[in-house]
Amino acid sequence: MRRANGSGHITKLAGNRRRPYAIRKIVGWTEKGTPIYKYISYHRTKREADNALNKYNEDPYMLEKYTLEDVYNEWYAIQEQNKTENTLRGYRGRWNHLEPLYDTKIQSIDRFVLQKYFNNLELTGGVMSRILILMKALYEYAVKRGILPISALNIYKAIDITPKIESREYTHHMISREDINALWERKDEEMVKIILVYIYTGLRYSELYNLDPDDIHDNYIEIKEAKTEAGKRLVPLSDKVKSLLPIKPVPPHTSYSKYMQQIIPGHTPHDTRHTFISLMTEAGVDVRIIQAIVGHKPVNVTEAYTHISLETMLEAVNKIG
Repeated sequence: MRRANGSGHITKLAGNRRRPYAIRKIVGWTEKGTPIYKYISYHRTKREADNALNKYNEDPYMLEKYTLEDVYNEWYAIQEQNKTENTLRGYRGRWNHLEPLYDTKIQSIDRFVLQKYFNNLELTGGVMSRILILMKALYEYAVKRGILPISALNIYKAIDITPKIESREYTHHMISREDINALWERKDEEMVKIILVYIYTGLRYSELYNLDPDDIHDNYIEIKEAKTEAGKRLVPLSDKVKSLLPIKPVPPHTSYSKYMQQIIPGHTPHDTRHTFISLMTEAGVDVRIIQAIVGHKPVNVTEAYTHISLETMLEAVNKIG
């Protein structure tokens, strides 16, 4: 049945979302004549959205109790219009860590709830800072939209992650040869395959997590987007790595970290990158080749102008056992 003008409608949002069906209504028009939408709520199925829209038209205030995920979805839809894919991936990565709060009404996330969430995080200070910056953006958007009062801006300002950072003197540990051999004995397990790929490529967690399958070639992986020019590179695939491919998609960071703790207790995702560098060093590989493979910025101008061929890098990675 066609709804009356002004009563809102349902649209399906692009991408892989938990709740892709959005209820929205037109609240104005731009100078070019395109509609300005107000998003009301988000739902898992069209039927659920349809029922919710009917209830909304009976009581417009019923659905305007936004969860954190509702606010994020609306905010992210705006970011998609003018941010680069690399920036958007960063937002998605930070958002993955906020999963415990997805279904919480944003009005209920006071400074005590948010502080408790950060106190329970087992992440580096840099990652926690970026998550807090995302929360700042979401609170500012919610205030701008009238979902929260302006006093809500004081919530993220009151969060203190300094003690958490200082209590974690984070040192990366090389994964032992014994543990690596044990992983190879379990190489048919999908999660073990992923860990081994990280160990034998030196890729950062985010690089493999965000990798486009089209960027995996016969002898190398191409990293096209990175924060630095050195980060944009070809990562050679040793014969050992090729024997593990293809692998299933890498799970979100929180889940992946838990899997690692179960499989090789005491290690973090970044330990695989540290292990790769250590294995290459032990094998006598030139530091300039290691820098080129892992995307480290050269330490001097001379090294910056040294071209390392793919063949040279392939020979290097096949030296580690």
